[in-house]
Amino acid sequence: MHCAECRDLYYAFERKAARYAEARSSAFFEVSPDLAVHRHVDMERAHSDLMEHQDDCPWAIVAGNVSQARH
Repeated sequence: MHCAECRDLYYAFERKAARYAEARSSAFFEVSPDLAVHRHVDMERAHSDLMEHQDDCPWAIVAGNVSQARH
């Protein structure tokens, strides 16, 4: 990734996805799924932030056009 903001947003999404997976797999989830729900919302927000940025990011647009041309 050439765009620092894309990279930062992607890593934030990855961290939140890992935290969500951890919350889903823990024994605590059996008792209180609210934590997993909260982390799922956080993960979805991070994914949305990343997708919104990539819609307007010139680096992501170019990378998207290149990958589409290869298919």
